Order: sequence, then C-alpha cells, then structure tokens
Amino acid sequence: MPVTRARLFGVLAALALSSTLLGAQQAASAPAHPAGPSAQALQRAAEQCGRNEICFWQDNDYQGTPWRWTPTSGYRDMPPYLHDNVGSFYANAAGCFIDWDPHEMRKVASGDYSAAYKAGGKFGSRIDAVTTYQSC
Repeated sequence: MPVTRARLFGVLAALALSSTLLGAQQAASAPAHPAGPSAQALQRAAEQCGRNEICFWQDNDYQGTPWRWTPTSGYRDMPPYLHDNVGSFYANAAGCFIDWDPHEMRKVASGDYSAAYKAGGKFGSRIDAVTTYQSC
C-alpha cells in the first residue's frame, strides 16, 4: 500500500505542476483587457432577463432596470429613454431591431448580447423599435 500512495502522490504532483505551467502559459498569452463583457456583467444580465425575452438597458454592462420585450408583444417602439440610446442588450429570444432613419433592420438571435451597444456609433445609438424576427 505505501507504493500505491507514493505513485498516487507522484501522479497528483505531476498533474498539479502541469496545470500550473499550462495556466501560466495561458495567462501570458491572454490580452490584458478582455474584449467581451465581464463574467459578472453577463451573469447580471442573465439573472435579470427572463426566458423568451430581449432585455434592453440604457447603460452599458447591463446596469439598472431593463426594459423587456417578448415576441408575443409584436412591434414596439423603444421607450423614449431608450430611443437611440440602448447601452446594452441581452437576448433570450429572436427579434429584429429597427432604425427608421436611415431605414435598417438587424436580426437578433437568442443568445446574442452586447454590453456596450451604443459605443462607437454601434446600432444601440440608432435603434428606434423592436419587432419579431419573422418581420425583419
């Protein structure tokens, strides 16, 4: 039995060392600032946005209280505070985002999201309405 413990200890030590080295290699190659939203921001969005909803926030990173839309709602103009002013969105349903001037429609699939949707002139700075995916 002591031989088995020694082998087990050796295997565990080798695994620990290799995962430490692998982690160091991955950390060295990872960018200093990740491109996507933080895990906390995505978790916050997932907790606030229900099944079969698309949720819209005025602020980036899903901060504040979301406005919710469902496909059964059909066409809806964005509320005044979100008109041309969607900071972030999280989709648990398919839909279609609309800008009326100039006319442009963007299909959105369930699972799509953006933590900074109006930054740099993105579509969140132009969105006027939302409707069903089939109407896009």
